[in-house]
Amino acid sequence: MSHHDLNDQNRPLDENVDPGAGTDEHGHEAVGAGAGALTGAAVGMAVGGPPGAVVGGAIGAVGGAVAGESTEGNDEAGAGAGGLVGGLAGAVVGGAVAGPPGAVVGGAIGAAGGAGAGDKTEEEATDGRPVDPVAPRY
Repeated sequence: MSHHDLNDQNRPLDENVDPGAGTDEHGHEAVGAGAGALTGAAVGMAVGGPPGAVVGGAIGAVGGAVAGESTEGNDEAGAGAGGLVGGLAGAVVGGAVAGPPGAVVGGAIGAAGGAGAGDKTEEEATDGRPVDPVAPRY
């Protein structure tokens, strides 16, 4: 089948035909945010104790989310903002449940989830058309 055949499941997506074209990303911003939050928290803790871990984790989450998103899309602002908010919220919840180690783990998980949500929110706001992840592409 040629790539012009709409029934060929291996054809590249076309923005003129496929609603999901250009928005089918793989979550690099989430991986970057989680890794950045963990790395930033570790460096911040070594330099400035618990307050340093909070600041380092926040900076790492934003930096990781922006770097991860830049490898696959153009929604760095949404991914970075989501990573920051998610990381801080996750750190608060994790810290309340399990103390400082819980704050680090919760921050990383929150940063990853927040970065993905922020990325998707910016995509929908700037593309002008929401993407239904369940709808078939044809």
